[in-house]
Amino acid sequence: MESLFLIVAVAGATEFVKRLFDRDYRAAVIIAVSAVIGGLAGLFGIDGLTVANGIMLGVAASGCVTIAAKVNTRTAS
Repeated sequence: MESLFLIVAVAGATEFVKRLFDRDYRAAVIIAVSAVIGGLAGLFGIDGLTVANGIMLGVAASGCVTIAAKVNTRTAS
């Protein structure tokens, strides 16, 4: 399970860097906000999260959305 979490988090972080290089700041801000929300969840101790785990969970969530969007695009064509 942790490997899947790591893969999705890496996808989110990669997408964040890619969006910054492409100067797609709107998408980069959305990914950053996901990380901030996760960090706040960790700060308040929601479900026993630490701040670092919360940030990674936020990045993983944005990575999950990115992967789902790419899969949806490939199956639609």
